[in-house]
Amino acid sequence: MIMIKGSNILIVDDSETNLVLLEAILEDAGCNVEKAFSAKEALLSLTKNIPDLILLDLLMPNENGFDLLKKLKANNIFKTIPIIIVTAFANNDNRVMAKELGAVNVIEKPINIKEFLDVIGEALNDSIEIQKN
Repeated sequence: MIMIKGSNILIVDDSETNLVLLEAILEDAGCNVEKAFSAKEALLSLTKNIPDLILLDLLMPNENGFDLLKKLKANNIFKTIPIIIVTAFANNDNRVMAKELGAVNVIEKPINIKEFLDVIGEALNDSIEIQKN
């Protein structure tokens, strides 16, 4: 498994249960976690701290995950941050749309913890490789 310890990760999800669960898994793996309950909160968080990776839910009130993904990928400051979609609605259309909009991967809820951490590790590792080149 690729090390993710010490990584700064922003989780964006309108579900308190999901936020607490993902935070616990990531903190147990040694990550630093910021949480946002909405796209608006996520954008506010990003003005204070640029994470190494963003975990983004699709179905949220007001602005959904696709809306936020489009905004982030259109912004020169945020466009290089790897974004992984974490959703209960990982159907083919949503997977294709997420990839087309710039997400590096899509993880289906309920998550498998080992796969979840492996996907995050790969995304962080790929991001580091891109920054080196």
